[in-house]
Amino acid sequence: MNYLPLITNDKTLVFFLILSSFLFCGILRAFYWKHTRLMLIAPFQFRYASQYLRQDNVFTERVNWISFVILFINFSLIFILRKHQFFFDKIHYTLFLVLSFYLLKFMIIKFIGKLIFADEISRLTVFYSFLSDKAFAICITPLILILYFFSFALDIYILLMILFVSVCFLFFKLYWLWKVGINYFGLSAVYIFLYLCILEIYPFVFFTKGFFY
Repeated sequence: MNYLPLITNDKTLVFFLILSSFLFCGILRAFYWKHTRLMLIAPFQFRYASQYLRQDNVFTERVNWISFVILFINFSLIFILRKHQFFFDKIHYTLFLVLSFYLLKFMIIKFIGKLIFADEISRLTVFYSFLSDKAFAICITPLILILYFFSFALDIYILLMILFVSVCFLFFKLYWLWKVGINYFGLSAVYIFLYLCILEIYPFVFFTKGFFY
């Protein structure tokens, strides 16, 4: 018997990723729920986002890192489960792409901030953009569990539900980035529009197209 396909096409790593995602969600719920709850509602109300930002301390720092790990795992799992890519090399490649995208996005925003001498604006842009994505990643954790464990054909409905939730988060993210950029920092609408198209809308459309086709 050839054991190589059994080893390389094992779902153990995927199950471990799902288990890790739920473990980190459990940690947030058990030890940092006050800050996590604030983070989850912050993408929809700017005053809560401001309150979360003002509470910059060791607890919010831990919540930020843990929620980013959940984002990293859950976004990777969506693509892995959608494409049924349970080979170790495909899983590692997907994890690498997701992590690289967010690192690249972070570096581009920081570079633009240095270029136009607007470090504070770039810091707030990174904060709010990542905040929305992390809140979204936490919210879809139960849907990923259903997507993995349910054997009957629910895939397309769960994926459409995930897409609907992601569009809602994206809409509020774009709205608040636009409003804050114009009203609080007096930035040009052209610059904000270019940023939203290049670093927010285009990646969303690109990944959505690759996801469903």
